[in-house]
Amino acid sequence: MVKKSKTIKALALIAVLGTMAAGCQKETMVEPQTTVAEVGAVRHVHYTVNGELCQERLVGEDAWNDFLYRMMALAERGYNIRILNENRTSQASVSKEVVTYTTTDKDAAVTWCNNMHSLGYDVSLSYDPETGVYTCIAVK
Repeated sequence: MVKKSKTIKALALIAVLGTMAAGCQKETMVEPQTTVAEVGAVRHVHYTVNGELCQERLVGEDAWNDFLYRMMALAERGYNIRILNENRTSQASVSKEVVTYTTTDKDAAVTWCNNMHSLGYDVSLSYDPETGVYTCIAVK
């Protein structure tokens, strides 16, 4: 009976050690293979908040749209926002093309800013809480 008890204890110990050893085995991690084309374009955005220059790296259209809505939220809190267009070439002439758009619809303001930025404009935005009007100004 003592021999049987020792055998059971030994087998139980081997089973526990075997389980622990299996838990310590190195797992091969497989990194998901995604390309920029799958995720979306990478944008390096430069912008100012109350004149202070900031920058972000955004991946994909969803990140870009989220960024635009965050900028609108900052404008609603009283900040002056300017989103710079890095593709815009600096012009030596004094005359600049300026387009102004006002709306009470936040989604329309975001769409307009997106469109003007994609056309090569720097876009500034502000919000008047008394009137509920978003003022968007595009400069090229």
